[in-house]
Amino acid sequence: MSDLVMLKESTAVGAPSAGRGVLVALSSEVIRWGVCNMLERLDPPRHIEPHDDVASASDILRSGLYSLVIVDATDGEDVLLQLTENAGRLGVKVLVLLARVDASAVERIAALPADGFLVQSDLTLECMNETLERLDRGDLPIPATMVRQLMARARSGGARAFQAQVRLTPREHDVLHLMGEGLSNKQIARRFGISVHGVKRHVTNVLAKLNCPNRTQAVSIALKQGLLASG
Repeated sequence: MSDLVMLKESTAVGAPSAGRGVLVALSSEVIRWGVCNMLERLDPPRHIEPHDDVASASDILRSGLYSLVIVDATDGEDVLLQLTENAGRLGVKVLVLLARVDASAVERIAALPADGFLVQSDLTLECMNETLERLDRGDLPIPATMVRQLMARARSGGARAFQAQVRLTPREHDVLHLMGEGLSNKQIARRFGISVHGVKRHVTNVLAKLNCPNRTQAVSIALKQGLLASG
């Protein structure tokens, strides 16, 4: 029996606990089963459901059995946008897998209402485990290479200067900068010597003032508006 068949059988065994399953909606069979294999080795274990049709993944998420869906950034932009928006309404987090991080890729996916990003070349068991833990805490996992691309875009004039109607306090502005660097709430709390609860309050205020549902869009909008263009 091939390793792929064994993996398919072991992955399909058992039903997910409510809200704890991971839907791996990747069109590439090689990448899909590679990610499934990695997820199966994590502790604590989660039910993993492989799915090759990203366009129909939203229907599966409506079961309420999944807390996370992993998608590929190379899938159609309209399909990805629809899936991420539907997942957000269902309370399901979205992790976007990037084949590469360059200007064109960042331009296309930065505005997606995703909850985190991973680069294929960075994929290790440790990296996947840390990413899922950060997602569970409500943080925004974002590769340093993607942050550098976003900042480069802002500094090169990709973001227009504007008279901001958004008025952030100095501490909110500092928190926004660290969000843009991909720091977790816990890391920001350590940087400022304040509680994680205090950081969450600042992050909530920033999201509200920028009218964004999550940290990804907040960072993207802040870059476009020039709020993170300095430094």
